[in-house]
Amino acid sequence: MIRNIVFDMGMVLMDYHPLEACRAAAPDEESALKVYAALFDHPEWVGLDDGSVDEDDLARHAMARLTDEPLRPLVPQLLRGMPQNVLSPMPGMPELVDWVLSSGFRVYLLSNAGYTVSQNRQIIPRIDRFHGVVFSADERMVKPDPALYQVLTDRYRLKPDECLFIDDNPLNTEAARKLGWQAHLFGGNQPALRRVLEACARDLAD
Repeated sequence: MIRNIVFDMGMVLMDYHPLEACRAAAPDEESALKVYAALFDHPEWVGLDDGSVDEDDLARHAMARLTDEPLRPLVPQLLRGMPQNVLSPMPGMPELVDWVLSSGFRVYLLSNAGYTVSQNRQIIPRIDRFHGVVFSADERMVKPDPALYQVLTDRYRLKPDECLFIDDNPLNTEAARKLGWQAHLFGGNQPALRRVLEACARDLAD
């Protein structure tokens, strides 16, 4: 029986839109694409999630990758605006979380995200009502590393077979299943997710 609903953050609870942030900061589309490629779309970016890359170093390296000198100041500007400039609540999800909580489930967050997001977690709707939160940078490991899932279950004393994990990345949901969790691959279809959760709620109520 599912008793614990574990949400991913990006593209599940929160919309992630770094290119839009670049467009808002840059003078034109070509410039926005250049800044995006140098900062957000570079392999170094994922180092923020596992805590291996410092924001200051990332900024310095991203600025060096930009051949257009006038665009370089946009990099620290974008980083200073994080996470509010790249994350916003996914429409409909705060209300779904309300329903999940009211249905008697315990609710958790398991997210690949950097220190800046962890330190500004209040931007995630209803986060103050979650029963537990694990951010990858704080643990210095990322999904789909099974050790990160283990951090959540051990810290909050959860049974894997009582957890339903909701994530938009198939590698992450598959890792959860291998650990004995149930998982739902979320692609934006909230009615389908609601049906899965309603079935779990019926079992919980019986």
